[in-house]
Amino acid sequence: STLNEIGSVYFIPTGTPGKKKIWVQFRIDPKGKITEINAFRAPHPRLKKEAERVVKSLPNMIPGKQRGVPVGMKYTLPISFNVE
Repeated sequence: STLNEIGSVYFIPTGTPGKKKIWVQFRIDPKGKITEINAFRAPHPRLKKEAERVVKSLPNMIPGKQRGVPVGMKYTLPISFNVE
């Protein structure tokens, strides 16, 4: 599943070990494509870049609908990294 793919192990040197949480905001357009990706509250630039890469790799989504018409929606997704 997609969440299992996100949970894969990566080696990213970031300085301090421990659990790091990064918030990624993105938009799903009316066609289901992920756009406007922005990671924030990242404790290290490499973690920010990796979180954005992970969201970019997600498959197309099913867009939200309003009155039966597909519409764009913004989402915020927390991503946790275990840094060793």
